[in-house]
Amino acid sequence: MKDSSASDLIQNPAAAEPLLRVEDLSIFFRTATGEIQATDSISFSVRPGERLGIVGESGCGKTVTGLSLLGLLPRFMTRVTGKAYFEGQDLLSMRRARLRRISGPRIGMIFQEPMRALDPVFTVGEQISETLRAHVKIGKAEARARVIDALAEVGIPSPERRYDDYPHSLSGGMQQRVMIAMALICKPRLLIADEPTTALDVTVQAQIIDLLHTISERTGTALIFITHDLGVVAELCTRVVIVYAGQIVEDAPIERVYRSPQHPYTSALFRSMPSLGVRGVPLPSIGGRVPSLANMPAGCRFRERCQYAQPECVAKPALDTNEQERVRCFRAGELTLPGAVV
Repeated sequence: MKDSSASDLIQNPAAAEPLLRVEDLSIFFRTATGEIQATDSISFSVRPGERLGIVGESGCGKTVTGLSLLGLLPRFMTRVTGKAYFEGQDLLSMRRARLRRISGPRIGMIFQEPMRALDPVFTVGEQISETLRAHVKIGKAEARARVIDALAEVGIPSPERRYDDYPHSLSGGMQQRVMIAMALICKPRLLIADEPTTALDVTVQAQIIDLLHTISERTGTALIFITHDLGVVAELCTRVVIVYAGQIVEDAPIERVYRSPQHPYTSALFRSMPSLGVRGVPLPSIGGRVPSLANMPAGCRFRERCQYAQPECVAKPALDTNEQERVRCFRAGELTLPGAVV
C-alpha cells in the first residue's frame, strides 16, 4: 500500500475494511454449579487506525472480552463461542501455537498492572528483547539496539541505562511505558490496552494517553482501549462501545455519544463523572449495582437501575442499528438524555 493511501486510512478509518471483526462473542465460566455467562453476543469491529474505547463498570465483561481475543482465558475454566476475524482469520478457532504467531507481531497487548505483568528477576531490556526474539530472527546485539530505540520512542530517558534496570526500580509510569514498548516492539497492527492508566496519577495518566494517541496517529496502529473512565476515552478514542452486564448497550462515534447519549446507562455514567460535579452539590451516582453473572435479570438488564424504565422493559431489547450507531433501548430516540457536552 502506498504511503498516501495509508495516511488516508488513518485520517478516515471508516473508509477501510475492518482489521478486526468480532461477531456474537459469548464467554461462559465453568463453576461447581454449572456455567455462568459473562458476555452475551458481543459484536464490534475495528478498522486500521481507529481507536475504539470499550467502557463500563467493573464486572461488565470488558477485560474478559479483550483477553479472549488472544486466547488468554484459562480453557479449563471457560468456554468461548462466536467469531473474531483478524485479517480474515478467526482468532477464536485457532490453535494456541498458531495464535502465538499472531500475538506479538500482529496484535500487541498492554496489561492492567505492569508490576504483575513484568518479571521481577529479569531486567526490562531482557524481557522486551525476549518478546522481540521470539518472533523475529535477530541477534542479541541487534535486539538490544532495537529495544533501546523502543524505550526511547515511548519517552523513557537514558534508555541505554534503563535497559539494565529491574522493574522494581522504575516508577509506575515508567513501568507502564515499558509495557507499551514491549507491546509495540514487533510493530503490531492492533494494540489492546486493558485499563493501562488505572493505577497512575493524573499527570502520568495524561502522558500515557498522549503517548498512545501519538503512536496511533504516527503509525496507523489500531487501538482497543478498555477502561471505566469516560474522560480518558474522550481524549483518546474515535469511537466508543458502552458495555453493561455483558451486553453492548450503545456504540457510536465519540462526538455523538458525548453530546447526545441514547441509552440511559451511558447518560448515567456521564452524570456520575466527578469533573461534571458542581462544588457543594452531591455527586450523582447510579443506584444499585451490576447484576450478578449467576442471576442476570430477564429483559433489559439495566431496568432495575433505570429511572426511565417502563413496563415494556421486562422484554429483552434488541441492539438496534442506525447507520453507524447502535443502541439497546426501547426508548431510544424518544428520550432526551444529558451527555457530557451541552
